[in-house]
Amino acid sequence: MGILFKAMADATRQRLLMVLSRQELSVTELVAVLGLPQSTISRHLKVLREAGLLLDRRVGAAVLQAARPVGGSSKGDSEAAAKKDANGRPAAELLERVLEWASQAPLDERTHERIERAIQRRQATSEDFFERIGTRWDQMRIDCFGESFHLEALTALLPGEWTVADIGTGTGYLLPILASRFRRVIAVEPAGAMLEAARNRPELKATDNVEFREGLLPQLPLADGEVDLVIASLVLHHVPRPVEAVRELRRVVRAGGRLLIIEQHEHAGDEFHERMGDYWRGFEPPALLAWVQEAGFMDARVSPLTQAKPAGRQTGQVPGLYTVTARA
Repeated sequence: MGILFKAMADATRQRLLMVLSRQELSVTELVAVLGLPQSTISRHLKVLREAGLLLDRRVGAAVLQAARPVGGSSKGDSEAAAKKDANGRPAAELLERVLEWASQAPLDERTHERIERAIQRRQATSEDFFERIGTRWDQMRIDCFGESFHLEALTALLPGEWTVADIGTGTGYLLPILASRFRRVIAVEPAGAMLEAARNRPELKATDNVEFREGLLPQLPLADGEVDLVIASLVLHHVPRPVEAVRELRRVVRAGGRLLIIEQHEHAGDEFHERMGDYWRGFEPPALLAWVQEAGFMDARVSPLTQAKPAGRQTGQVPGLYTVTARA
């Protein structure tokens, strides 16, 4: 236990531990708070670290120091804490008492003010970073996390034990997100080649909760009330009888289940219509809303998708999108 007594025998190290019990700080920030040279701070930190009293973590180019939390000295999360008494390390009980003392010992008002100024400077540096990157921030997030992480996060609002049907799944764009969130997913697609492409998506190789069924609206290969949520994303304008298709969507949703339709506004763009192989030129929201209500859904609501915009060069006019949500 001698190393612990050595660490706490110095008044500067005591004060340093008291400060780091209140706030995680870098060496540079500690220099400003304590008014001591960097070499002195570093030397004292080394002694405290060897005694198992400190933790550190890297944030960008800086290494932040903090006192080990009270109650965390016996978790073995550092080499210092893992050492036994035979190696000169302090016993866990005594270490806990030292950490508890440091967290409760009073600090003078001037030191508190210096800690607060250090945090304010750190915040200003963070704000400067965001000022510099400006409009590049969106692309940076996409580069790091992809374009659909926010969509995956939103699915966490729904019960994970649900069974979800993706009608007209195509090549399975939505399936990886749905499979990661829901207990059971049923992918329905009339085109065999697309269904095979969905089945072979690399992101689904490790999943066992996705079923693939070949079928076409308005004759879905689903039992009455089999699903908790049915999704029809850009599907209805490909169906010759959309009113019957909406009724079929109601049939397969259990009482209390949910409907999500993504559809395009009616448009007059011949080139887009031909290029996309659409049967209909989209539907105006009031018409689709009426079909949903007539099919027996309740609480139907239309919401525009204002962020749905072309990602690359497009020929012809691209129609806007909207959603219809409802409860069975």
